[in-house]
Amino acid sequence: MFILYRVLIVKLTNIHKDILDEVKKHLLSLGFDVNILTEINHLNASYFNWERRQYNASKILDSLVKKYSDFPYDSIVGIGDIDAYVEGLNFVFGLSTKKVGTVFLARLRNEFYGKECDMKLFIERVKKEVTHELGHTLGLGHCPNPSCVMSFSNSIEEVDRKTPYFCDKCRAKLNINYKS
Repeated sequence: MFILYRVLIVKLTNIHKDILDEVKKHLLSLGFDVNILTEINHLNASYFNWERRQYNASKILDSLVKKYSDFPYDSIVGIGDIDAYVEGLNFVFGLSTKKVGTVFLARLRNEFYGKECDMKLFIERVKKEVTHELGHTLGLGHCPNPSCVMSFSNSIEEVDRKTPYFCDKCRAKLNINYKS
């Protein structure tokens, strides 16, 4: 299979290897070439808003754009086990621009909502949100198909509703074919 897109995963915090391995395996199954930086790109303390007790996603994204835009990848996705927001919203699962995106894991955990830990469900959510932000970095917008990974998610229930896969229309826009 011809690989159309090279992807770099950047850790913003310590992320368990099993989670990163599952994300990489999923993205490889979609036809992406994936590398994961071994070192952590530590977050600047000034990105944290003490009143909100959240990180400012826009500041994190801006810092990643400055640091990694010239790297020889089609997409760069930073992953952090933190809670983040943008002005005007209570939180975001992720934020992206062309080429560079972010995913924030705190609200993907059942424990955030006072529920019992479910690692399998958590990893599935992480795969969905990384794939979603990856799609944005490659030029895809939100999709009206509720099962497409590119559908907009404003709640954890909406994340759970969608699949970790691009619908036929979004896949065609990226011109990728899944590995069998």
